[in-house]
Amino acid sequence: MAISISRAGAAAVAVCLALLAAAALDRLAPAPAADVGRGSEDAFASGLHRREIPPRQGPQRWTTDRAVVAFRDVPAGPATLEVRLHGQRGPVTVAADGVVLGTIEPGAAGGDFVLAARTRGDHRVELRPTAFVAGDGRRLGALLDRVALRPAPVVAPSARLALLFMLPALATVLAAAASAQGLALWPCGLVRSGYAVVLAALLLAGLALAAGFAVWIDRRATGSGPWAFGALLAAVLVQGVAATSPLMVVSDAVFHANQLGRVAAGDLFITSVTQHARPFRFPYGVSFYALLAPFLRAGLDAVWLVRAGAAVSGIAASAGLFALLARRGPATAALAVVLLQLLPGTFDVYSFGNLSNVFAQSMTAVFFCWWADGRPGGWAAGGLLLAAGALGHFSSLVVLAALCVALLLVRRRGPGVDRAGALAVAAGLGLALLYYSSFWRLALDQLPRLLEGGGQGRGASRGAWDSVRPQVAGIVQQWGLPALVLAVIGRPRPRRSLLDGDLAAYWIASAALALPAVLTPLDVRYLYALTLPVAVAAAWGLAALSARGTAGRVVGALLFGLQCALAGRGILEAVLHRYRL
Repeated sequence: MAISISRAGAAAVAVCLALLAAAALDRLAPAPAADVGRGSEDAFASGLHRREIPPRQGPQRWTTDRAVVAFRDVPAGPATLEVRLHGQRGPVTVAADGVVLGTIEPGAAGGDFVLAARTRGDHRVELRPTAFVAGDGRRLGALLDRVALRPAPVVAPSARLALLFMLPALATVLAAAASAQGLALWPCGLVRSGYAVVLAALLLAGLALAAGFAVWIDRRATGSGPWAFGALLAAVLVQGVAATSPLMVVSDAVFHANQLGRVAAGDLFITSVTQHARPFRFPYGVSFYALLAPFLRAGLDAVWLVRAGAAVSGIAASAGLFALLARRGPATAALAVVLLQLLPGTFDVYSFGNLSNVFAQSMTAVFFCWWADGRPGGWAAGGLLLAAGALGHFSSLVVLAALCVALLLVRRRGPGVDRAGALAVAAGLGLALLYYSSFWRLALDQLPRLLEGGGQGRGASRGAWDSVRPQVAGIVQQWGLPALVLAVIGRPRPRRSLLDGDLAAYWIASAALALPAVLTPLDVRYLYALTLPVAVAAAWGLAALSARGTAGRVVGALLFGLQCALAGRGILEAVLHRYRL
């Protein structure tokens, strides 16, 4: 009975907090704005062409001949509609809720319109520009800048908004999800967009996933369930919610959407080019797009698919990491997963648009967890994970090849390589090499260019010493100094355990890849690949500090707090400011 009362009380507190958050957001949130300059238009608008980011300019979006901007759950009373656009070649008709409000003539920057008083509800704004056909065949209307609605003051909170907040809060019996929900819906008044419903559904799905994972992992390692729930929830909030926010301008999302379209149409041998002064053309990898192609054929949006697919793979890697470490201590396992989310490099790749590489490196991490966790599913499972990672991105092929060699050598010097591990490596790398062998002439033609010197895939090739500096800077930028200090303290010690030996092999393989990254133009993203062993070493470092008494715990808490601040600053910068002018 006491347990039931305790749970009921916790649920009541969660509901009250959710209601307070909903009421505060409803009253205090900024006016809703579909603002292309801030990247919020995806949450409100439809009928737009894909986002473009011209060189040294902010993002821009062309409308089609009919764009719709929907504002949800707007308070009762009169409202002012602000429309800003440019580039139109004819008049643009502006309508709201089926009533024409006026027109914006060619050369005009927009206009303000008054919406009559009405009860609380939705407003549907339509922009109907005179379309023209561009050189690439697209029908373009106008370049949208901003459509904002300034509603009347809130008198009473919205019942629908309260319900959207209560459901995730009841599901967790915690305030964390509601707090994250409020933060995600605050900018640009997203609380009055269709994304508010999407976010509530996303949180509920993430909470269900975390709960299911917690139940499963608790059967493997008794007592690890609550830790698993919290750890995976952190991954869902960072890589599932923040990384898919409609506010975040993702530089290469359209590139990946186009690649997905090519693969879905049957082109399985795709290539891309580097950003060197003399670009290299290289095989791009196909597994990420092949897995998403059926969903594209089913009618889902390509840009959304590549962003969501990367997020799901990142969460899967976090789950694999917890499963690997759970038996060594669920608290340390949860800490490693949380620290993985706090490494700047973990989140930056989503904003920079390296989405296929997120998938490929996530599969690399899951393969490593399979290798170090007793080969669940047998050699076939390991071979498929290895092939998926190697075929996800060419740089992951290089990372995995070096990692497999290091793992085999370390195991051979220790307990020996078992049959399942050897077969998985042979099958996975064999499938990858079979695919990439079709590009043999492309590779052969560009092989002499490896003597040009280091370039890291950015600009002209450079000498070795010029290439060392960005490598060192990349370590600090992608991991953070606090995590780096903790990782040094908790570094793996091969003589201590088999897992330490495998983690040491991970470090050895990546250190070996630093050499070609410095001496050749080969762009190997080994620093991003190292996020998993860095997170594990940092968690072990925190555990070691906590065992050294009060002074050690204070130092550990300080380093952890600094890493949290660094990660929070990076996430806010990526979601709200990057790629804007």
